[in-house]
Amino acid sequence: MPDAVIIGAGYAGMSAAALLSHAGRKVVVLEESERVGGRARSFRDEEGYLREYGAHSHRLAHKGIANEVFKRLGEEIDFLPESKDGKLIFRGRLWERPEGPIGFLKTPLLSIRARLVLLALFAKIKKTDPADWYHRTLLDFYRASFRNPEVEAFLPFLGMTIMCPDPNKVSAGEVIDFLKRVLAAGVGVGEPRGGSAGIFQTLSRHIDRGGEIHLRERAEKIIIENRRVTGVKTGRAIYPAPVVLFAAGLPLIADLLDQTLLPAAVEKYAKNIEHSSGLVIDFITNRPVTGIRSGILGVDVPIWARFQSSADPLFAPAGKYLSTWGIMLPWHFDGDASVVAGAEQKMKSVISAVFPDFLPAVVDERKMVATVMNGNVLTPAQSKPNRPDVECPGIEGLYFIGDTVRGDGCSGDISFSSAMKAADRILSDRKP
Repeated sequence: MPDAVIIGAGYAGMSAAALLSHAGRKVVVLEESERVGGRARSFRDEEGYLREYGAHSHRLAHKGIANEVFKRLGEEIDFLPESKDGKLIFRGRLWERPEGPIGFLKTPLLSIRARLVLLALFAKIKKTDPADWYHRTLLDFYRASFRNPEVEAFLPFLGMTIMCPDPNKVSAGEVIDFLKRVLAAGVGVGEPRGGSAGIFQTLSRHIDRGGEIHLRERAEKIIIENRRVTGVKTGRAIYPAPVVLFAAGLPLIADLLDQTLLPAAVEKYAKNIEHSSGLVIDFITNRPVTGIRSGILGVDVPIWARFQSSADPLFAPAGKYLSTWGIMLPWHFDGDASVVAGAEQKMKSVISAVFPDFLPAVVDERKMVATVMNGNVLTPAQSKPNRPDVECPGIEGLYFIGDTVRGDGCSGDISFSSAMKAADRILSDRKP
């Protein structure tokens, strides 16, 4: 009998399984799709391109939360050498991305007066406790001390660092928490060599030492008796286990158990989670279109880009060059094709403005609508204190992990963090 069953093989599920297996526990990972990875999955196609569900960077690189999981496994993520050539798109132009407070003091992006206000804002962020501002927006935080139209127009950049560019929507506490960690670490993001494929290969190797990964096997029911987890039922088998980690999006938990068993607060939260959506396009060219090795972020347009082939030859066959561009779709996107078409037109208009020779050089492209990009938009209502804990109250042995629960950081970091928190509690509470 396994010590734990993990439902879902994304960042959270695979990390928790690897940590438990590394500690000597027997685990079974259930994944309904044909490959591991969840929203970070990747695969090499028949033409030799490494395709990803979007493009995934890791905040703070070797000092970040993702690498902390690997350190616990006695490993390190193989990050590409750090590049200092990141760019911003602002007011229809491409700008050098400032590095640190000194960089923002010198940037021509803003007037001298605006730069000084922005530095004062960074100083305020550095001495502010995020806990005091999780329940308020970034715009609230800014306007409590400052009034400068240039800086206010630049605030979406701060929100975009945690994938919620609207300053009147994003939690100030979440932005403050992330920026304080960036300032302390002195590093922005890291790109793993070979993309997310290498991440999952390492995690799989640790799981295989004392556990199993079952692909194309969908969990149908979490079995609960007397408010205690006893196992998981799939279409193939029943897996008795004293611990179940649900590593899919929290709204899906209702499909696997009697909702009346869930605490009312958890049930309500799961039903009302707001996620983000995006349009992602992989572009293929026969020649390099730029030498940029780092990425691009939009300030006044919710866009981002990576030029994988400039930094990592593993992404494309010889003589071909891959880059990935993404644009956020409107909040509450409902699948409307005309909205996607409008976003694509906007993306390509921006590309043409900053790289006039780019689109004429494209020989192929792959479009993908990420209906769920980030499972949890970091609004005040969905900020860290308001998300459900990793341990389900009232149901012994049931844990929630992934980017919709109370982990640290943002986006994928929440998944890695929640996996560590759950593993720590399981290993502390349930001795072999």
